[in-house]
Amino acid sequence: MNDPVIAAVHPRSSQQEAIETVRGVITDLVELVKEMPVPADQAEASARILDRLAGEITEAAVMFRAAQSEPGRSQ
Repeated sequence: MNDPVIAAVHPRSSQQEAIETVRGVITDLVELVKEMPVPADQAEASARILDRLAGEITEAAVMFRAAQSEPGRSQ
């Protein structure tokens, strides 16, 4: 949903954003696992990717919690 007019009329919910974030993290994890085991000289780069993905999962958790308070959502 890259069209700003459509986005204004149909804003994505926090839950939708969280689902997209989790899907992206899973995709990135699969790609990382395909490269394992990594050589010692690439361990730090792989660790940085995992750190970034951990942060994205944390953000997704916040979005799921925020979805509980969105109008029209039952709790």
